[in-house]
Amino acid sequence: MNKEEIVQRLERVKECIKGHEQHGVPELWDEYSELKQEKKQLKKQLKELPSLKVGRWYHSKYGKWTYLLYLVSIDKGLDSCTAYGFVDGEWYSQKDINFDTDQIRATDQEVETALIKEAKKRGFKEGVSIITPKGNKVTQKCNKYHFNKHLNILATNESYTELNFDSIFIDGKWAEIIEEPKTVTLNGEYTETQLKDILNNRF
Repeated sequence: MNKEEIVQRLERVKECIKGHEQHGVPELWDEYSELKQEKKQLKKQLKELPSLKVGRWYHSKYGKWTYLLYLVSIDKGLDSCTAYGFVDGEWYSQKDINFDTDQIRATDQEVETALIKEAKKRGFKEGVSIITPKGNKVTQKCNKYHFNKHLNILATNESYTELNFDSIFIDGKWAEIIEEPKTVTLNGEYTETQLKDILNNRF
């Protein structure tokens, strides 16, 4: 059972125990004892659930949804946390979400694989000009990626992961690709409509 299920069951058990104590039916003494024992076990299960820590990646599956999220902050009751990452493989910017303790710590390989896939999807490749999250304007020199788990950085040059220079991802922020203007050489005669289409990049 996850935390929510344990809490719900514990509340039901407490209500049943309260009912037994109010009515005191001798024939149900065994049931009362079992409920008291179950209450003790449920409390132990709650205590043993893994605790969440800020600054770590977690993954989980809820119904048909899969999550891979980085925990930015957490409130005392775990009712609402701030996180960013992936929901069913789609990038999810930093937001307040419900984040329960049944989440499992993600491996470094899982995180690196997801970030590299997202980097390729966004168009980061050799030759593109980018503005890094730190504001550096650089040209990507290769198609290799290096993940620094300690700094939560994805870079295209391993030696720069400590310097943040070639980083395309830093702590939840992605680099921006600088779009190069399209050019076209016109030869021949064109109608006014065709020229408008060309100027509006519909060619």
